[in-house]
Amino acid sequence: MRTRFVLGELSLDGGINAIRGVLPIAVAARRLGLTRLLLPPQNAPEACVVDGLSVCVVRSLSDALDALRSPDAAVPTTAAVPQMAATPCDGDLADVRGQLLARRALEVAAAGGHNLLLIGPPGAGKTMLADETGGILPPLTFEEALECTAIHSVAGTLPSGSGLLTWRPFRAPHHTVSNVALVGGGAIPRPGEISLAHNGVLFLDEMPEFDRRVLEVLRQPLEEGRVTIARAARTAVFPARFVLMAAMNPCPCGFLGDERRACRCTPANIALSRAIVRTAA
Repeated sequence: MRTRFVLGELSLDGGINAIRGVLPIAVAARRLGLTRLLLPPQNAPEACVVDGLSVCVVRSLSDALDALRSPDAAVPTTAAVPQMAATPCDGDLADVRGQLLARRALEVAAAGGHNLLLIGPPGAGKTMLADETGGILPPLTFEEALECTAIHSVAGTLPSGSGLLTWRPFRAPHHTVSNVALVGGGAIPRPGEISLAHNGVLFLDEMPEFDRRVLEVLRQPLEEGRVTIARAARTAVFPARFVLMAAMNPCPCGFLGDERRACRCTPANIALSRAIVRTAA
């Protein structure tokens, strides 16, 4: 008899609801020698990417009992592993006119996985250029897609009924983001923005507006490619290899060095802005 494993959240009416983290659980189950999973329909495509597992859909407690009592009568679901596809994005770098140096910098950063800081006055197109980066990122490999899908599954950001993620993540947290939201945490540790950007891009718009302590927590993940969250009951390690992309004005008012508008900032404000950038670097 094949070893079976049941996953799902049982509701009060007997239905089985979707849960988080099914893909890493399925990988661990296969590693332990389990061969059959009973899952709610929303999680089935996610588990079908693991070779060697028979995945059966159960929508209620009675369905699960029938599948356990008569395993041969339960019909496994069949879901093809998604093919690696180009990054779906709303725009493309080809839509940008001019900005030849900035476009060249984006292409080099996307091809080589280099961090990038865009500095320019308001309205220069820094945010637009960063948003268009998704169209030139190289496609995910199968191993990278597994890693990204597992992280988003644990975080609960994986769309219901989806299988493998086939595009590189692009995360752009607001400058009011907290330390915990950025690196992850909680009583039950969950991935933060830097782990959700794993194998993709983390974009910090208006970088000097971010709290200095938030920028400082980026140092270790940028050096080690992972983040460790320690709690009394457990220690969780999440991968965090991402390209850091940021944008900022050259000074608080944004017009330092502009030939058409005079800068209104004091030398102290300009020095403080540059100090924040050096902290992040």
